[in-house]
Amino acid sequence: MKFTDIGIDEKLSKCLEKNGITTPTYIQEKSIPEILKGNEVIAKSETGSGKTLAYLLPIYAMVDGTKRTTQAIILAPTHELAIQVHKEAQILSEGEGVNVRAALIIGGANIIRQMDKLKEKPQVVIGSAGRILDLIKKKKIQAHTCETIVIDEADRMLEKINIEDIKGIVKTTLQSKRKIHLFSASIGAGTKAAAKEIMGENPSVIEKEDCILPKEIEHFCIVVEKRDKIVVLRKIIAGLKPRRAIVFINDPDKIEVMVEKLKYHSLKAGGIYGAAHKEQRKTVMNAFLEGRIDILVASDIGARGLDFEGIDIVVNLDISEEAVYYQHRAGRTGRNGNEGIVISIAEPYERKMLSKYEREFGIKITEKVMALGKLSDPEVQKSKNIRKREK
Repeated sequence: MKFTDIGIDEKLSKCLEKNGITTPTYIQEKSIPEILKGNEVIAKSETGSGKTLAYLLPIYAMVDGTKRTTQAIILAPTHELAIQVHKEAQILSEGEGVNVRAALIIGGANIIRQMDKLKEKPQVVIGSAGRILDLIKKKKIQAHTCETIVIDEADRMLEKINIEDIKGIVKTTLQSKRKIHLFSASIGAGTKAAAKEIMGENPSVIEKEDCILPKEIEHFCIVVEKRDKIVVLRKIIAGLKPRRAIVFINDPDKIEVMVEKLKYHSLKAGGIYGAAHKEQRKTVMNAFLEGRIDILVASDIGARGLDFEGIDIVVNLDISEEAVYYQHRAGRTGRNGNEGIVISIAEPYERKMLSKYEREFGIKITEKVMALGKLSDPEVQKSKNIRKREK
């Protein structure tokens, strides 16, 4: 199947081909025709399955390039995710004959520069709900002309911390004119209940339940005492030699300290954390993309906004506190059919949490040890150690 078979025109299809994308993924195949038909969509699919293009392509197909008005608003929970979405939008905007402009509008950035960007009358606005609502109130974004609202990572965006800004944006658009679409890797009962408050009565629900996490991912755990976690992390990096690895910890306030510890041991690391300035985060992300650092340290806040190709290994230095966070962390690797590895460095009591995630996601988390630069079976390694001592 080709993109033209599901309603995407030749201009956009050729743009995709130039970037090596020729066949729609499941979520794209199911979502794009529904959006093009004018139906609202709630779409659930695993990370790395192509959700961003599943909504960007129909938006670009429907936007009237002759009108310099806001026609679509895309909302993301983190600056990093908004930046990634904007990058994919830019690729489409640069396609031959595609007359659509997109603007990135996020909090923490210079609002004067953003207002200058909006003077160029972009048809697509991408960013954070708080800043976008602020600029709507300042009459810098023409929300009444908006025909499409996309809420990315909807399970997080419709939580209490964000829901009022979302409702505020929705209220500024014309109910008779706009459609709302929700996309996420996990959509629970709470998200669906919140969706009923802002969407029409009969949205098309698209769910791919058979593969919550990509099957290409292998899941391992190494059980150690807390004091040994950093040592094990260093052994993982030294032994497996990933081109790119993401290390997750639970407390974002400790990311900077963790980065310094890794640097002290001559590891090329950088961190993404909320207290960092926008330019600092951008610098770290570019360094990671360009290979100047090969270890990125992040918290669950960052897990939603990290969309990089070629992540070989995800390491959970702290075990995620909820199953959904394990899912989003793991989804940073094994994307688009590629293989990936997730290694959880767990204290003995945390093994029970991992067993819970095995049941929830239908996966096997195999216990290993790091020995001689490899992931080895604990019993086999134990036998080897006994034989060495006997000699």
